[in-house]
Amino acid sequence: MPLSFPQVAAGVTLSPSLPGAGTARDAEDEEEEDWVDVVKEEAALKNIQEQLQGREKDEVQQLLFLQAIHPASLAAQQRGQDTLEPHCCKAAVVERIVELNEERHDDNPPGAVLANSLIAVGNLRTMTPTLEPELESHIVQAALYAVFTLGTEKTTTQVQDLHRVLPDLLDAMLGNLLAESPDTNRLYYILEHINCWILSRVSQERSRAIRSSTALLRSTITLPEFDNSAQFPRMGHHVAQLALFVGDPAKDISCQAREGVYWLYQLLLHQRGTQ
Repeated sequence: MPLSFPQVAAGVTLSPSLPGAGTARDAEDEEEEDWVDVVKEEAALKNIQEQLQGREKDEVQQLLFLQAIHPASLAAQQRGQDTLEPHCCKAAVVERIVELNEERHDDNPPGAVLANSLIAVGNLRTMTPTLEPELESHIVQAALYAVFTLGTEKTTTQVQDLHRVLPDLLDAMLGNLLAESPDTNRLYYILEHINCWILSRVSQERSRAIRSSTALLRSTITLPEFDNSAQFPRMGHHVAQLALFVGDPAKDISCQAREGVYWLYQLLLHQRGTQ
């Protein structure tokens, strides 16, 4: 199962994670729900297509686009399908998500668009085709940069709440990307993107990178379908990199690094247990 997404500040609407069954209904309720689903799907697909075609600059329209990805993907799943085509292309949707976050000006702090972008990428994980490595790497790098470099300036309470939850949304997104292909090679691929931030000279960036690395390692143990039969690439390097910060004077960095080493050790034990 993928990671679920946490709640965020009031006034910011986020889609739930895709997988997860609802409650059982009788035949009459199911018929009504199917009709509602069709209406929602048509509206969602319209919002997605309009954003892909028009490149809307209005934030309200951008949020409608991002929040439409969940119902569109869920409707496809309910029909037993795993694609948004022929209505729209998954790669084009992801490219637009990247653009939305790259279009943000430095004087405009990340907010609802970034939060909903992280949710949207996670919700797309069940849709095919698989993203090209270059595009997937681009979206991961963009997400890491946006969250790891968040400022600490004092603004409104709502923005402060949103900034506190964005790292959780990032960790959930990365967990969902791992769940697409839950094995050691996939884990290594994502960690390599995160770990270049661990050596940052900015304490806050180091802290967030170590936290995300640890969260991803923790999720491997909770993924029942995780395949750790293959050798984990550069295991010693990852252990050594985290071990450097076990004695960090910043308590949060030290604790996160210690936990990360623990989960790497657990991964190694699990791996040896399957051989």
